Amino acid sequence: MLDRKTVCIQGLGFVGAAMAVAVAQARTPEGDRAYQVIGVDRQTDEGEARVDALNRGVFPFPTVDQKLLSALGKAHTAGNLTATTDESVYQSADVVVVDIPLDISFLDEEPQLRMSSLEQAIRVVGKQVPAGALVVIETTVPPGTCENVVVPVLQDELRRRKLDQHAIHLAFSFERVMPGNEYLDSIVNYWRAYAGHTAVAADVCESFL
Repeated sequence: MLDRKTVCIQGLGFVGAAMAVAVAQARTPEGDRAYQVIGVDRQTDEGEARVDALNRGVFPFPTVDQKLLSALGKAHTAGNLTATTDESVYQSADVVVVDIPLDISFLDEEPQLRMSSLEQAIRVVGKQVPAGALVVIETTVPPGTCENVVVPVLQDELRRRKLDQHAIHLAFSFERVMPGNEYLDSIVNYWRAYAGHTAVAADVCESFL
């Protein structure tokens, strides 16, 4: 078996599930599959259903994109795309792509943005991901979220592990997934914007993208 880098996709919603397929079809210059991809979702009925579907080679959402379905089928056959609810897989991750939902609810007609779900997700990653790994936030978040929410959580976990505050490379590259007949192409063939918390993180993110 080829020594592939491991990419974990955190969150298997309509963005994360398609991103997992897109990354799984990435190739090396020699034409081999570049990554071992592991989709990770919560241990809920919904999360387990998505995990089960992907592990059977079935996309967990309705889609008319035959290119996406074909790519999933090929990745399933190749064995480089699996899914799980076991968060310990982050321990082997070279890259973690965060694709969790961040919904805005309303109270008395005023928008209420709660970051607790994002903070919890980042903390889970920060507790386990190895030094040198890249964490890419794809979830659409308000300006300043990475600097004021994600970075402090990651650095708190790194301190607990007695690691340098920059031991994990953090970057942001907002998702632009468009379900429809060009679902997969909207990820693979659309331009990407990105930024790194450090210059090194930006370079590592650029290389991955």
